[in-house]
Amino acid sequence: MSKSTRQKKKIATTSQESDLENSPFSILDAKGLPDVPLPQSTSPRVLGKPKSKLGQGERLEIRREKSGRGGKTVTTVLGFPTYLGEAKKSKMLKTLKTSLGTGGTWNGKVMELQGDRRDEVFQWFMESGFTPVLAGG
Repeated sequence: MSKSTRQKKKIATTSQESDLENSPFSILDAKGLPDVPLPQSTSPRVLGKPKSKLGQGERLEIRREKSGRGGKTVTTVLGFPTYLGEAKKSKMLKTLKTSLGTGGTWNGKVMELQGDRRDEVFQWFMESGFTPVLAGG
């Protein structure tokens, strides 16, 4: 096949009309599609409510840490009372992780959650009966 027979016709990419008047979606038709109402407003995500008042006014420190973690941000919560057993702590962590849609673990006596989630965690612990404090910077 020679070069002259392989040449393709060039398609013009510029037009004489304004680009704002030509929409690639103008030929689409909504005929046959159901009418779906658009959401009026987006409300903030509501975390899972704690089932009982675990805290009795105990102070918890909620921090955002990044140092020594390879650039990853972690929210840490420390100062849990000793009367909360391991089972209650694990259940509390699972509820928080499910509500936030993030990972987390216990590192000794410190709860660690992935990402900067201080505001959401603060609100959840307030509703649980604790007295959380945003510590650090």
